Amino acid sequence: MKKLLTFCMALLMSFTVCAAEVDMKDPYKMLTVVAEDAFNTIKEHKAQMQSDVAYRRDLIREKLMPYVDSTYAAYRVIGNSLNKTSKEQRAAFVEAFSDYIVASYADVLGKYDNQELVLPKYESVPADATMVNIKFFIREQGKQDLELIFKLRKNGKTGEWRAFDMVAENISMLQAKQSELAPLIRKDGIDAVTQLLNEHNAKGTTIAAGEQ
Repeated sequence: MKKLLTFCMALLMSFTVCAAEVDMKDPYKMLTVVAEDAFNTIKEHKAQMQSDVAYRRDLIREKLMPYVDSTYAAYRVIGNSLNKTSKEQRAAFVEAFSDYIVASYADVLGKYDNQELVLPKYESVPADATMVNIKFFIREQGKQDLELIFKLRKNGKTGEWRAFDMVAENISMLQAKQSELAPLIRKDGIDAVTQLLNEHNAKGTTIAAGEQ
């Protein structure tokens, strides 16, 4: 029990230190610290990452989601239907969509097998910039490097940067979710899609093509 308590305290302290080191006013510093911290955790707990879906989801919620602009991404998915929704409907959809993102990332992390994260070279971002793309590489022995681009947006009120999209092998996660969900929102309405997302989140599944 004493060892368990010590481990839990160390884990909580590591989260606190990481949060203190994250400079959300600098997108390169912020994303580099967050990505490196998450990737190191993935490497250290490889066996659990591959076998435990709940663990993967908790890791994503704790280490990645605070730095994801899920509201902006969700609104992009809603698209032209946004002005037909109420504040309460949007809030419910954002929550369901955020959990759906967590499930999607959890599936990806379950495939981790000793890949190496290649961090980007630091670049200074102009003070008036509101969007920036930051490129990482995933390196695996005997294979071509996988290019991974994170798209970040600066909050005009707080000046903080958060990611809203990830592009891998020229495939945008946000565009994929738009193609998947926007037609359903137009056809069935946002409440029905929110309910559908919640059902899939509870099962840990993604929406099948036949449901669209």
